[in-house]
Amino acid sequence: MNHPLKWLVLASLANLVGNSLGTMLALQYNLTGDFGGWLNGQDVLRDFLGFKGTALSAPLPFMLIQLGLTILALRPGRSGRIGVGALTFVGALYPIAQLGEPIVLRVWSPSGFDPAQAVVLFVNVATAIAMLVIGIRAWRTMRASVPITR
Repeated sequence: MNHPLKWLVLASLANLVGNSLGTMLALQYNLTGDFGGWLNGQDVLRDFLGFKGTALSAPLPFMLIQLGLTILALRPGRSGRIGVGALTFVGALYPIAQLGEPIVLRVWSPSGFDPAQAVVLFVNVATAIAMLVIGIRAWRTMRASVPITR
C-alpha cells in the first residue's frame, strides 16, 4: 500500500468516526439538517436514515457508501483507483455540505458555542479536506505506478 493511500484510508475512517459522533449529538439535541435553509429536516432519525442527514453528519446511506469506497480503495488495480477517485470526490463534497449548515455559524458564535459540536464540525470538515488533498496525491501515485501498455 502506498503512503498516500494509507493516509487517505485513515482520513476517511476518521471522517466516518466524526460523522458518527455528529449523528449521536444530533440525535441527543434534535439537530435536524437544514442545508442552505432549504432542507428543512423534520425528524432527526428519519433524516439520518434517509438522504437528508443531520446538522452534524451525513446520512447513513452516504456513510455506508463511503465505507464501501474506503474498502474498495484498498484493492489493487482498477477497483482501487475507482475507490480512491470516489473518496477524493466525497472529500470535495463533504466540506461544502457541512459548511452549508446553519449550525456552523451558531456553534462558532460566542452565544451559541458548544465545545462538543464545535469539535465534531472541525473534525468533519478537516478530515473531508484531508480526503480531498490526500486523495489527489494517492490518485497521482497510483496513476504513476501503472505500466503503460499499447
